[in-house]
Amino acid sequence: MLNKDLIILLLTLSLFSCTTDPLDIDTSSIEVEIKVRRMEQELFQPESNNIIETHDYLLEKYGSLYQLFFENMLGEGSVYDPMASSYLEKFIGNKDMQNFYNEINTKFHDFNAYENEFRDAFKNYKYYFPDSTIPEIVTFYSNFNANAFPLENRLGIGLDMYLGSENEIVKSIPTASLPQFIKDKMDSTFLVADGIKYWLFNRFFEDDNPDFLAEIISSGKIMYLMDAILPNKSDAIKIGYTESELNWCKTNEVNIWEILINEELLYSKDQKKIAQFTANGPFTKGLPEESPSMVGVWIGWQMVRDYVEDTGASVVNLLAETNHRKILKSYDPNE
Repeated sequence: MLNKDLIILLLTLSLFSCTTDPLDIDTSSIEVEIKVRRMEQELFQPESNNIIETHDYLLEKYGSLYQLFFENMLGEGSVYDPMASSYLEKFIGNKDMQNFYNEINTKFHDFNAYENEFRDAFKNYKYYFPDSTIPEIVTFYSNFNANAFPLENRLGIGLDMYLGSENEIVKSIPTASLPQFIKDKMDSTFLVADGIKYWLFNRFFEDDNPDFLAEIISSGKIMYLMDAILPNKSDAIKIGYTESELNWCKTNEVNIWEILINEELLYSKDQKKIAQFTANGPFTKGLPEESPSMVGVWIGWQMVRDYVEDTGASVVNLLAETNHRKILKSYDPNE
């Protein structure tokens, strides 16, 4: 006959064995088609020697993404200007631009590994949102303006932003034009996570947030989606930190929380203060210079994680929960 202590032990083991990770899902039956287009190759190595044909071809094929690239990233004026093709010819014939393209093509000529990562991520995405569209991935040269850019059913990836901080061309760009804190994160290990994050923010971020708390929880929900869709990526990669920056947040979580409370920031509607804690930069304004940027986003992420752990909310139910104070109640910065 089993004694009392053994029964308790068996019950305890049984409880632990029933504890499962809610984000541990089976996607083996899910198929997604990932289309990758290489706009930078078609721009710098066009099939036609006729620049007008190249310009018209790119505009027809990529539409608003090419228009955004031409008008905003290159700053060449209207894509429909009769002189547009001449401006494009001058741009792609520039020696520096050719050097940038050669660096990009050397590093990313084979994009298969990233394509496979995107496929795995969007299989997870399809599991949670089965009726959602899978974007076409379009790589391009952003003129050092954009890491990733969701536009309609396309996800643009600015490959120049992932050449690496030690790349000689990147190092040669003055920090007045390309700040050092941006150069430091131009690592290709962030490429897929950045693309997924921008896509999720574009699709699910609540942009009518009335105060600081709502803003950081809305961002925290997106970061929890990152947990769901990129379960094998580190927290640092998902949020865009170095490991030391992530550790700074973990070590100082209680101190950060005390600052938010003492300065009465939680329900502040001051957009400038909200931006200080959520915008990208060399550090979070209002905190020591050793801090990373976007500490408010990281805190919101921890709030959402605590809420899910406390309530068992599914991904879909989490997104539907608009009572931010309810989510806040589960948060414990001392855990």
